[in-house]
Amino acid sequence: MSEDVAIAQIVTAIITVFYALVFAIGYHFLIKVNRETLREMREQRISGGRPQVTIEARYGRLPTVDLAVRNFGGGVAKDITFDFSAPIEDSSGFVLSELPYFEEGINFLGPGEEVASIWDDRDNLVSSLREKGPDGGILVRVRYQDLAGESYETDWRINPLIYQDDRHVPPQNLRAAETLLSALTRVYKNTSWEPTEETIGRSRRSLDNAGANDRCLL
Repeated sequence: MSEDVAIAQIVTAIITVFYALVFAIGYHFLIKVNRETLREMREQRISGGRPQVTIEARYGRLPTVDLAVRNFGGGVAKDITFDFSAPIEDSSGFVLSELPYFEEGINFLGPGEEVASIWDDRDNLVSSLREKGPDGGILVRVRYQDLAGESYETDWRINPLIYQDDRHVPPQNLRAAETLLSALTRVYKNTSWEPTEETIGRSRRSLDNAGANDRCLL
């Protein structure tokens, strides 16, 4: 009987140690997961959300084509750098990809903020790209970080040749402003009243503002 009791005690001790180890390991992983969760929550709070930096050819002001870098995300992007598979240049030979903010990078770009440059007239740009290439567009790799130091990397392909046909519909607000300006011009021509520079200026500012609002929506 004493031998059976001894065996039972040994088995009980082994089971106790086993469950203690299981509990210790589970507690360790629980603490680790909680710490990781707290760290991610803290980083999310610090950064304000994930940034999303894009680079694109923009057609909201046709016939002018713009090259725009924009942060569409909810958080701040910092230390933004660009790698181009080929130079981005206009029809005159000016290389936009050699602008300082492309070569040296952008230190800081907040949510909804952008940096934009005039690229070229669309027809001139299309003719230049047909002549010089590349036909498949230009690949741009964008690298950046959020405020918590998390790194991101995205690739964007820019190819204005896919929009070479003259069938682009201008933004609604811009078309309305153009229609208004055209109507005012007809009124000026059909009456003896001569518009003042201030009136013309107000009309043109309304047109510019409409275009600016549409660019913010693109």
